[in-house]
Amino acid sequence: MNKFLRVMFIILIIALLGAAIMQLFFPEMMGANSEYGISIGWQREIGFWNLAILPILIGINIKYDFFFLKIIVISLIIGGLGFGTNHLLGYINDNSKTISLIGALENYALVMLWIVGLKIECTKKGKVEK
Repeated sequence: MNKFLRVMFIILIIALLGAAIMQLFFPEMMGANSEYGISIGWQREIGFWNLAILPILIGINIKYDFFFLKIIVISLIIGGLGFGTNHLLGYINDNSKTISLIGALENYALVMLWIVGLKIECTKKGKVEK
């Protein structure tokens, strides 16, 4: 795996772990900054989802497999587009929720970075096979 993707995965692992801890143990604080308001059960559900994703991300960092790396990065791209669009729609519905606009831009930026990382990996893989 190229260094760019490896760094991206490590950053994502740290971010998901931090978010999971916050959502599981401090759901009121996380919900207070959400456009959806405080919903402790929903915050916990997101925290558990973040924990469920961690073994996949850690696994691809431990054992490289080009096919599964592509699947994981494509999934992250789809998720980023979905999350970003959801945040953007939240901001459009209520322009006072600047955090939603930031979330949209952040997710769209991550999508672009995942695409760059995947392109680097595909180019690298193509050169190795020739």
